[in-house]
Amino acid sequence: MKPTTTSTSLLSPFNGKSIVLELGHEVGFKAKQELINYLREQQAHISYILTASTDYVLTTTNVDSYKIRRAKRLGLPVVNVEYVHKCRCLRPGQTPIDISKFIIKSAEDQENFIKTGTISMQGIRSSCKNHVRHLCLLETRVNVTKANRFDLTKIKLWNSDDVNLPRFDELTHCELGRWAIFKETNDNSSVFFVLELQVIPEEYYDRTTSDYQLRFRYEKQTITDEVSQHDKKVLVQYAFSDDPNEQQQLFASYYYRVAAMPRITRISEMLPNKLGSKLLLRSLFTQRIDTQILDENVCQLIESIWLESIGDLNKILSISPESITLKTIIEAEAALLELKATNNPAAALRFYSLIPHRPEYNIDLIKNHRALIEKIDLCQMLRDMHTVNELTNWNVKAPIEAKYRALKCHIETVASSTFDFKNIAKLIQSSTNRRENLTFYFIMIAFCLLVVKKF
Repeated sequence: MKPTTTSTSLLSPFNGKSIVLELGHEVGFKAKQELINYLREQQAHISYILTASTDYVLTTTNVDSYKIRRAKRLGLPVVNVEYVHKCRCLRPGQTPIDISKFIIKSAEDQENFIKTGTISMQGIRSSCKNHVRHLCLLETRVNVTKANRFDLTKIKLWNSDDVNLPRFDELTHCELGRWAIFKETNDNSSVFFVLELQVIPEEYYDRTTSDYQLRFRYEKQTITDEVSQHDKKVLVQYAFSDDPNEQQQLFASYYYRVAAMPRITRISEMLPNKLGSKLLLRSLFTQRIDTQILDENVCQLIESIWLESIGDLNKILSISPESITLKTIIEAEAALLELKATNNPAAALRFYSLIPHRPEYNIDLIKNHRALIEKIDLCQMLRDMHTVNELTNWNVKAPIEAKYRALKCHIETVASSTFDFKNIAKLIQSSTNRRENLTFYFIMIAFCLLVVKKF
């Protein structure tokens, strides 16, 4: 009999959740696809990349992978996939399943789950405490009351170029609590306003690298030439605090002040380069590659990159890429980093034993620094391919969306009428056959903009 789902997807506990799957080999390809289809029916977002915005990771009881360990470092709940099966069998009107009983924290918890069907809550509360507190900060609406209202005019604002600007580690473990982007359209200019509430989760907060746990970021960019973006004025200011209530009130104050201005619209798509913090750009970048609809030209380019990557690996390695585990890749990367720091020949031997190469590609990595960097890039390529391994089984005919996400970049066709197309076309045609038909793609990787020529 087919399991009964909850009455509607809107009432589903998976509705609007961002979920990463990290399932063991015992779960077959068809079972994975069925699980994915069910979660999407419940309006869940299946992500192939683990980020701080992930709601939780679904896994089986015997998985110990890099992704699981990273999820625990980020404070993300790791949930046994049995939770989904229980929810599917839930009849309308029945009491919702308690997800806390399915959270996996350690090997002992996994054994308890196998024996009893539940996981002891002792110890889990402490591991989830910081994450739950952080979620409350992200999701709770600003509730400004007279009892705890702050005098916002007394909050110090720091200019970004202030030599005494407090320390705040934005890129290591920082997350976005709230953000908003507005655009004011005038006759001769456009003005962008970017508001961000940045949070360092308590479990990662380190006083030696950051003076405060929370930071409000305000940016105003006035652009008079939106095409070239050469003529623009930028103002960036910060406010620091360890009080979430104070920071949320400050964010709300700026938000409603900007939103009430005339000719203002709120925007959420990718924006001109260098607008917003790197933290926000990274978040928007990840969101865009997860939701982008790919056109035919982009699909062809992705297929070419994917086939070339797999072909190069088969030519370089003496073993098949699919036989290399993620654990082996991590150990190989560690050996390369040790070699880079110490020039220890034993580290080079360890790398080649972990990732066997064909004889002609066994290069002396101590004398050849460029080759060492290339081997580090090779490990990263193997990591990226493992991102879609669970869905593709290394099949070159795998879903194009999965391959695209594995590339971890944003690609889009550049219209021939744009300033960027015309400018780059002149540069390329000055050194190539002018009769060649040119197609350009924007490829955004780690916030760098590249242009690829296709013949």
